[in-house]
Amino acid sequence: MRTERYTADEVRKSVEKDFDRLFAPYAIGRPEGWNTDTRTKNMVSIGYWLTEQLVGLGVNEDDRRTQQQFYNRWCRSDEDLFDLGARTLNTVLDGTVEQNRKPHRRWG
Repeated sequence: MRTERYTADEVRKSVEKDFDRLFAPYAIGRPEGWNTDTRTKNMVSIGYWLTEQLVGLGVNEDDRRTQQQFYNRWCRSDEDLFDLGARTLNTVLDGTVEQNRKPHRRWG
């Protein structure tokens, strides 16, 4: 298991290296000529990359889901996405994944 912490620059380099492969599942089925902005492309690609990294780190299913939900909540803010990706993984490495989180329910 990895022990050194992730940095935003490391996340950026890793995601940019495989950008086309990471973004491809999101682009499937879109109309011809469809395009999206750079932030959305980065957000989606980092999300897929995080999934791969969390599985590769051997994170259990509950913690993986918790960290992906953490990323999904915060990626819509004005925060640097690459820093957020690093923070998401560093939380796992630090062993401080939030346990027993009660999700906010708007309806019901």
